[in-house]
Amino acid sequence: MEPIQLPGNQVTAVILGMMQDGGLPHAGCRCQRCARAFAAPAQGAHAACLGLVDTRGRETAVYLFDATPDIKVQLNLLAGALGPHPQRGGRLRQPDGIFLTHAHMGHIGGLPQLGPEAMAVSQLPIYMAREVGQLLLTNRLWQPLVQNLQIVPLVAGQTLDLAADVQVTAVAVPHRDEWGAGTFAFRLQGPNRSLLYLPDIDTWDPWPEAETILAGVDIALVDATFYSHDELGGRAPVAHPLVTDTLTRFAHLPTQLVLTHLNHTNPVLDQGSAARTAVLQTGAHIAYTGQMFRL
Repeated sequence: MEPIQLPGNQVTAVILGMMQDGGLPHAGCRCQRCARAFAAPAQGAHAACLGLVDTRGRETAVYLFDATPDIKVQLNLLAGALGPHPQRGGRLRQPDGIFLTHAHMGHIGGLPQLGPEAMAVSQLPIYMAREVGQLLLTNRLWQPLVQNLQIVPLVAGQTLDLAADVQVTAVAVPHRDEWGAGTFAFRLQGPNRSLLYLPDIDTWDPWPEAETILAGVDIALVDATFYSHDELGGRAPVAHPLVTDTLTRFAHLPTQLVLTHLNHTNPVLDQGSAARTAVLQTGAHIAYTGQMFRL
């Protein structure tokens, strides 16, 4: 895919991927969607990732939300915004920072691509929950990479100023947590509009603040991993809200709902499917790579 052309003189959130951690195609899968994507890579899609690009200054500022296994492709999508490396010919400069929602594979699996074997970043700021940072700092496997990162610990409710009128706030959400490290959503406030990036949550019930927080932003990118229990093949429910439940709860809000983090089994991926039609009839959107939101 060619690099995305981003508008000048504004703050833009841009979708760089909208699939569950394993992407499309899914490793080891021979379902119809994955088989098509293996045969024709253009039919595939990348793990959920959001870019935030501020083109108003002398130098464009570029941030990623999550470091997915597809990070090298996603950085290339932002090649025009990143521009050339100041010292290394034929290379892109590194982004200005990366925010991690949590420590699952689809959200940190791209970090090794930043290490000395690949992009070889230098003191790249990585913002994450303090406990996630401790996992990286204390695991010897990550040391060659971590030495070249600037790990910035965050706590829930903390707001960072990326510019005078651009802020990012960490929002704690309940999600499967094997290490006691926590999961964040991120609230992005731009000069004109706000956006919530929430690719993973267990269910909405344990998070009583959900409706208030979603109603308090202009755009909400929310976990839409599974459309219904039919996708699970008789397995026990997985810790993600169903799309049908999400729409029942929140479609009435004035917030623009955008579904992201789609599993490869999700029928809303199919153009013209009954599930996709039902989603669109509620006024919700289905995320796609290159989709932009002016903030």
